[in-house]
Amino acid sequence: MHLLTLLLVMLFALVIAYFCYSVYFYGGRWVANPYNPRISSQKQHVIMGTLTDRDGTVLAYTDEDGQRRYNNSADTRKAVCQVIGDSGGKVSTGADTFHAQFLLGFRSSIFERLADAFTGTTQRGDDVRLTISERLSRYISEQFPKGKRGAVVVLNYKTNEILAMVSMPQFDPTNMDAALANESAGALINRATQGLYPPGSTFKIVTLASALENLPDLNDFAFDCTGYYPVGNYSVTDGSAHGVQSLSDAFAHSCNTTFAALSQDLGYEMLGQTAEEMGFNENFMFSDLIVYNSSYPIDDLSAEDLAWSAIGQGRVLATPLHMALIASTIANRGVMNEPRLIAQVTTAQGGNRSLLSHAGGRRVISEDVANRLESEMIRVVKSGTGKRAALDNGYTVAGKTGSAEASNDKSIESHAWFVGYITNDNAPYAVCVLVENGGSGGGVAAPLARKTLQKAIHLGL
Repeated sequence: MHLLTLLLVMLFALVIAYFCYSVYFYGGRWVANPYNPRISSQKQHVIMGTLTDRDGTVLAYTDEDGQRRYNNSADTRKAVCQVIGDSGGKVSTGADTFHAQFLLGFRSSIFERLADAFTGTTQRGDDVRLTISERLSRYISEQFPKGKRGAVVVLNYKTNEILAMVSMPQFDPTNMDAALANESAGALINRATQGLYPPGSTFKIVTLASALENLPDLNDFAFDCTGYYPVGNYSVTDGSAHGVQSLSDAFAHSCNTTFAALSQDLGYEMLGQTAEEMGFNENFMFSDLIVYNSSYPIDDLSAEDLAWSAIGQGRVLATPLHMALIASTIANRGVMNEPRLIAQVTTAQGGNRSLLSHAGGRRVISEDVANRLESEMIRVVKSGTGKRAALDNGYTVAGKTGSAEASNDKSIESHAWFVGYITNDNAPYAVCVLVENGGSGGGVAAPLARKTLQKAIHLGL
């Protein structure tokens, strides 16, 4: 009987511990639930805290009448709209809703609430300083190809901070009626974190990593590209015949047929394992933001499906944020870290609210493989398909382009991708650019990546 009582007490303690753990780590998801009635209730008697960018620029605040207000500049409001969200919670992944646990005072202690009650002060939520740069976000919005949809993500791969997360098209949070009336445009979707796209040739980073990890004697690897590679009932094609190439040549030229052939040596189990180690099929439970899961098919693939997957087509899908994380992982010598969106939380009393530690990370590829990937990605930018992403003034860029087919209709242009980072220690910036139906990754995405990295350097973020 005593043993049963002890077991029940231990079980109860475990349930309580798990509940506390879940609230602490995933409270943002609970609060952001659109069916949570406590949000509207809390807004009735709590002054919502202020949101600022990393430099202190006010992005959202609550006025004396209790109305949620946003930055005076329409350009600024639009540049950060998906990151901030709206006061009505239509964009539940935005900070105004997802971080309501801070902004609406859910994290306030009983002592803070008693102090407010004793002094007759209306409770005020915490102020939240984000890691993003309003200036960089606005610049990216200005430079993005007009009339196109897509996203740009910039990370500091040393601190794991998200410096910019721009999604196109955009909306103005001060005019939600217009945004909702044109909801089909997709402005309320944060394409950086919710957009799932075939990554195209940027996925060759994963395929190359898998080959380097699993296949011997790659230094002697050579493949004769004739412009097409028959597999199953189909052929994987290239724009031209590259001739006999080394693996390094094939990566620099983004040769589809070489990587399709390489996939047959790897098999779906080895390639799938590497993809999953690098975050595909993972349920991203980041504490600072919601990111949709990228996917790689892990069932028994046919030879042709395997070939298409190796070049980022078929059923392979990824978010721009995830692809930026992969670039950051290579820059960090094979260690993948959790991205940060919150820089600081300040209480109404002026103290700092404790935040989750983002230290650590997990190794997903070996350091030797990461070093080799960096060398190959540097070559892509120096002499391959990514030359238009190159920087001057002593900065070295490692990257990979991608032009992902988005439809069987050949009249519809491919999605343009560029994924990469600056290798210099004094400019630790990783970037991912996606332009929907933009065409060539090297011709469209790479130049925008170069401008974005240049601006980040200029701002000294």
